[in-house]
Amino acid sequence: MNLQQLEHLLALAETGSFSRASEKVHLTQPALSRSIQMLEQELGMPLVDRIGKRNELTPFGAMVLARARRISSEAQELRRAAALLSDGQAGQLRLGLGAAPGALFSAPLLIHMLRDYPRVGLELHGGGPEQQLAALRARAIDALLITYRALSPSEDLRIEVLPTLRSGFVCRRGHPLARRLREAGALAFAELARFPLISTRVSDDVARRLVERYGSEASPQRWLQVSSEEIGVLVEAVRNTDAIFLGVLAVTRALRDGGELVELAVAPQAGLDAQFAFVTLEGRTEAPALQIVRGFCMALARRESAAEQG
Repeated sequence: MNLQQLEHLLALAETGSFSRASEKVHLTQPALSRSIQMLEQELGMPLVDRIGKRNELTPFGAMVLARARRISSEAQELRRAAALLSDGQAGQLRLGLGAAPGALFSAPLLIHMLRDYPRVGLELHGGGPEQQLAALRARAIDALLITYRALSPSEDLRIEVLPTLRSGFVCRRGHPLARRLREAGALAFAELARFPLISTRVSDDVARRLVERYGSEASPQRWLQVSSEEIGVLVEAVRNTDAIFLGVLAVTRALRDGGELVELAVAPQAGLDAQFAFVTLEGRTEAPALQIVRGFCMALARRESAAEQG
């Protein structure tokens, strides 16, 4: 028994005629008749009473017909689901996000997917780099968007680096250093260090750059007063206190454009930047929706990078 035979039975029931049914399914009448007979032989009972020119379903044929309709409907839904999946219009996607990528990408990505791909289920997962990489390797998530510096090269990972984003120091508009900046044009790191400095976890590479540029007083062990992976919380603290945020500038751009926050220029320039990476398992078949998410994140990173450079 196969789906095609059931489709032939459906056509016969709908038309009531072997000749019209054969036209409907694009078969010769003898071929359609053989298909119905083979189905009857396999099921062991007649499905159609052939009464002269009339063809009527037997009671067993009527029962088979009802089930054939359900099977045909499910088959159509499977074809539709496959078509949706093939062009990224449906499916389920699990994406892990680091602290800074989460602050920058989560909301725009959700809006994009809900507007343009509402049938795609999207799960966003947080956590530290080690936890996220373990989840990726365990196939508990499909991809990661994390800080590139948190990664070590590995044969089982496909790592795609996003455009570079500037990092820097940010304070509220009414901060004493904001007024000082307007007077001096640039600040010394020692001036920043007199206020609480807050950030996400500072990588060894960033810590080394700070010490090389500003001396031992710039070691995060000395100045980092609050550390959190919740960047939204850090930014809110900066808006309401004299704390200074160190991190990816793009996450504060809307508030800086609105005049609520100010970037603090430091001399010499810190020369800090951030790179995020889109990480998947090497050799694993990807859902089309994952390609859509990757493309969106790449494009957003390019726009943010260009905006900060401009």
